[in-house]
Amino acid sequence: MERKTDKKLQVFQEEPGFRKLFHLFKEKYRSLGRIGGSVSLQGFTDDELEAIAGFFGISKTKLSQKGSVSLQAFEKELAKTSFSDYTLLDLMEKVLGEKIVSKKEERRLEREKEEAFIQSLLKEIPGAHWWIQRIAEKSSDTRWIWSLYKQNETDLYEKIMMAYRAFSSLPKQGEFERLPFFSERVSGNPHYFDNQETAGKLLHHMLFVDQLQKGNNQVTLPKTVEQLNDLLAEYGIFRDDLWNFVTCQQLLASKAEEIHPVWKAACENKTVMNVPMKELMKVDKIWPENGNTVWVVENSSVASMMMDELPFVPIVCTHGQVRMAGWRLLDLIVQSGATLFYSGDMDPEGLLIADRIKTRYKEKANLWKMDKETYVTHLSEEDISDRLSKLDSIQSPELFEVRDAMKVHKKACYQESFIQRNGSGFRFS
Repeated sequence: MERKTDKKLQVFQEEPGFRKLFHLFKEKYRSLGRIGGSVSLQGFTDDELEAIAGFFGISKTKLSQKGSVSLQAFEKELAKTSFSDYTLLDLMEKVLGEKIVSKKEERRLEREKEEAFIQSLLKEIPGAHWWIQRIAEKSSDTRWIWSLYKQNETDLYEKIMMAYRAFSSLPKQGEFERLPFFSERVSGNPHYFDNQETAGKLLHHMLFVDQLQKGNNQVTLPKTVEQLNDLLAEYGIFRDDLWNFVTCQQLLASKAEEIHPVWKAACENKTVMNVPMKELMKVDKIWPENGNTVWVVENSSVASMMMDELPFVPIVCTHGQVRMAGWRLLDLIVQSGATLFYSGDMDPEGLLIADRIKTRYKEKANLWKMDKETYVTHLSEEDISDRLSKLDSIQSPELFEVRDAMKVHKKACYQESFIQRNGSGFRFS
């Protein structure tokens, strides 16, 4: 039978000091998980101490000298009063008007609630188990997701479901779609998957985990616009198809077997082209105008010098990290049957670019001037000790020797140093 609201509880609710004391009792109980320990009376006023001392039947002076109150002593004293049918925990809950649970119990209940959240997602979208499991493991890259869970788990649940719907609706291999149109098609809102929106961030995380699942151990959660563009481009989504470009010469392109007149004219006139993603989307085949080899460099100064000296040679410049347009161009070149020869700076970042190209194109990509001999012969004075850990993710055996030499010498080697010393008589062998 439920206890009727007791008017005598007003004694603890209205007498000075008891509510303050019960708040301290509550925190002690939550910490210990039981009635035990003592709480300090520091900060209590004379009137508050007087009221509490009256409950114990002692003087304020004696209580002040003790300086603390034991929870067990309070409960023992409670049993001698008209509140004997209350435990101290009962009384605290009545007076404070809240359910009080220990921190240990609270954590247990929270874990059960989180597990139910995860299990519900696994039941609703079993095809995303690899992603949901990553979230369940609470890895460092998912902390922000759990922060959102604590703010509004219902909203997060809905956004996760939408992110999976987007993942399941990605363009087919070889097809591309602008982000606003993709977002509109999936959600009805062209801005739903924008990079600052929760659903957008969840989709990016899902793509990141998918890359890890595919063995891309160099991938990181996007921290820059360029990194985000690259990640989305891997799945046929692009945000900026004009500013994202690649530079090339002596390459032909076609659409449905019809040679593109601009690419043809550029070859005939030995013209270097900056080709944006927008134009690369208009062709479905790219190949070298002569021969079956394309030379790829990441340094624009080196590329420009090579193009000056070798206007008839098919050359591509990626301008550093290979971006969306660069991957599109190289993919189509390799699909045509041509072979790539790649050269870049020999520092941790440069070796990672080479590793990605070699991993992506395998036997259709060769490394040029990225060997141990070239590296040790042309060392710069730049110390790269604090960046060497990046080398641990390199997978291509062709780079192991120069990787190990870099760990020993801890210096960078830049393309300009060995290209200039070769002079204008480049030897591609």
